[in-house]
Amino acid sequence: MVFIIEELIKRAKGGDSSAVDEIIQKFSCFVIKQAAKYRIPSYEFDDLVQHGYLSIIRAIHLYKMGNCSFTTYCNSAVINNFKALLKGEIKHLREIQDDSIIDLKEHDFTLEDEVIAYDEAQKVRKALDKLQGIEKDIIEAVYIKGKTLKEAAADFNIKYRIAIEIKKEALNELRKYLK
Repeated sequence: MVFIIEELIKRAKGGDSSAVDEIIQKFSCFVIKQAAKYRIPSYEFDDLVQHGYLSIIRAIHLYKMGNCSFTTYCNSAVINNFKALLKGEIKHLREIQDDSIIDLKEHDFTLEDEVIAYDEAQKVRKALDKLQGIEKDIIEAVYIKGKTLKEAAADFNIKYRIAIEIKKEALNELRKYLK
């Protein structure tokens, strides 16, 4: 697994956009889970997912081969970027008045990066739309509305243990749709 990721990173750093897509795919469930934890004014769930994908792209570009595990590095980058977004430390480029304030060279996103992140967020939305009935309701309640699984089970008048199984099955379905 480590060898596969390292090889994908080499290809991605060399400009292979399909390698970037594969890396994003490997971390998409993690990004969705992290995005569901945050409630940030003026950001929808899809915006947060897209921000998570941009964090992965940035991690690919900043990662130094062989220094540490990319999985750990990428997970930390996604979490830290969500926290920074929440604190208001990350601003969209259109909001920056003076470009000389910060060095954008290493952190500048290309249009291609933005498009990739947007496409991945759209794939997540389409995958969610494919879920039916209680599976979709449970996933939306937990990951989009921010309820605990226990609260969602009570809302839908089902036992907690059944809610666990429904959530597990729904996440498996989402993984299949996202591949």
